[in-house]
Amino acid sequence: MEYTESYYSLSHGTDQHSAENIVKEGFSIKGDATSWCGKGVYFYDIKGKAWWAAKRKCSEIKKTKNKKINPTIILADIEKISKNDIFDLRVKDNLDEFEKFTVKVLDDSYRILIDNIEDDTERCIQLRAMLISFFADEKNSKLVIGNFRQRPQPLYEHAIQFADSLDIVFGIETIYCVKDTNIISNIRLGGN
Repeated sequence: MEYTESYYSLSHGTDQHSAENIVKEGFSIKGDATSWCGKGVYFYDIKGKAWWAAKRKCSEIKKTKNKKINPTIILADIEKISKNDIFDLRVKDNLDEFEKFTVKVLDDSYRILIDNIEDDTERCIQLRAMLISFFADEKNSKLVIGNFRQRPQPLYEHAIQFADSLDIVFGIETIYCVKDTNIISNIRLGGN
């Protein structure tokens, strides 16, 4: 018997107009190799994160098009996806395989590159995103899952310090990047 995973009520943040189109026509793959996990449809398992993404998108629309639009979230499920179709960065075996691939692809320049970008957050994020994207494409992964630290922001500085003082993990988000929209089911509006 094939081992499968299911994820229910994943949240995707967007604007109201896009949300209505997605519910009617389905999701389409967007982004590029420098998105968190490359091209894909991005979901969170926490609605608050999706609301943050929706509000950010609506703010960008207001700035660029001078048009006010409401943030909305979409809920969707991924049911019975084969474990072989998932690249899960939270799983040691998957991470080990990714490391071997990365070292092989980058050859001897891997250690030099990693050492040189350690303090450059943006370049590190871009490199990570491109490697994850390339690896997921090579494996024909339909879903990439990873826990990522939020980018440094003054808004979170005090909360991170407080959490660290109590050995609490804060500022980590689980991202679900769908590479094949055929695995998404039960698409519905989650509110606005």
